[in-house]
Amino acid sequence: MFKEIKRQITLFNTLILIAFLFLFILLLGFLVQWSLGLTGEVYLMDTAKGIINNSTESEKGDGIFNNNSMHDKMGYEYIEWDENNQTVSMKVEDNDLIMHGYELAMDQSFNNDFKVFNLNGADYRVYVTRFSRDDESHTLEVFQQITTERSMITYVISFLLFIGSGGILLLIPISYFLAGKSLQPIKETFENQKKFIADASHELRTPLTVIQTNVEVLKLKEDEVLKDNIRWLNNISLESETMAHLVSELLLIAQADNKKVIMKKEVFDLSALCAEIIDLMFDVARENEIALKGSIAEGIDYKGDEERIKQAIRILVDNAIKYTPGEGTVTLSLTMTKRNVCIAVKDTGVGLTEEAKKKIFSRFYRVDDARNREKGGVGLGLSIADMIVKQHNGKIKIDSVPDQGSTFTIVLPKTILK
Repeated sequence: MFKEIKRQITLFNTLILIAFLFLFILLLGFLVQWSLGLTGEVYLMDTAKGIINNSTESEKGDGIFNNNSMHDKMGYEYIEWDENNQTVSMKVEDNDLIMHGYELAMDQSFNNDFKVFNLNGADYRVYVTRFSRDDESHTLEVFQQITTERSMITYVISFLLFIGSGGILLLIPISYFLAGKSLQPIKETFENQKKFIADASHELRTPLTVIQTNVEVLKLKEDEVLKDNIRWLNNISLESETMAHLVSELLLIAQADNKKVIMKKEVFDLSALCAEIIDLMFDVARENEIALKGSIAEGIDYKGDEERIKQAIRILVDNAIKYTPGEGTVTLSLTMTKRNVCIAVKDTGVGLTEEAKKKIFSRFYRVDDARNREKGGVGLGLSIADMIVKQHNGKIKIDSVPDQGSTFTIVLPKTILK
């Protein structure tokens, strides 16, 4: 699916590039043609003025035109006609051009205007102006060959097409590569979503299967009294609680993905909260033969969502207890620096490998599946804790050594207590 999308994006980008290149060449060709045409027209007008004002000197060969390097370089031809359409002076060698000039002179409506025409395979631009001299009407036609000008425009367009075609061929693989890069986050999100749905379905299937099995057993014991079947009912109740807890966690994650989790911003006693968590988790730790200790700085207040922060800390403490073998130690500490508030949960448990550190906050990831299933975990706790901390603009740092233990530290920025 994503390969087809990559191809479509590449094709779309290529078509956009071709359309842009085509419009650019058209626009540039038009501008070049307009600019050269305007320059040529200005040149012919100036030349005509010079001929009219200096016809006598020009005929003698010592006028301004013989000294004008621009005219020498660009070149021009002209014919001056009297009112009887007889030539007064001219600088034309092509008889066909003279005949064409005669036709233009005969058209009295054509005055102070320009015209482009082709004669014997050569392109010309002509400027025709009518003026009076010695009470007689004269017509001046100034010609300029623009074959080179047209060739220049053709060359520019051809060069741009060549460069553009090469650029398109070069940019197609680049566009394909960039399309893949731009789709990578979407692909990862899609794959994570598929995995999330598959994992959630798997986790829900287990308690549902247990519940269904126990219900079937109860159907076979319909003649027995309730107290004789309390074990099956307890199984159903326990699995129902597991499902309710899992659904609650899934709902919280879905709300976080849709940015619908609302975090309250209230000032509370963080030191007292940490002490409360130690009291709440003390019996759980003792049942697992774990020594739960505290190192809590007094008088630290924080502005945030107290219930969510409590949930995140309990997840870390509960996780530390699960992964610490008997007679181990779990320590909850609270400290404050100049910029941050740090809540650290240190254990003497199994520790984490570098690969496990990278995946530890992934949904449904479990370092030890057997241990988690035995303790009732589904692999969502650390993901939720990470989400809660990030919602408070903080982060969770991990310092762990395999077989020596781990330290999960919640680093929260200091808040303004107002």
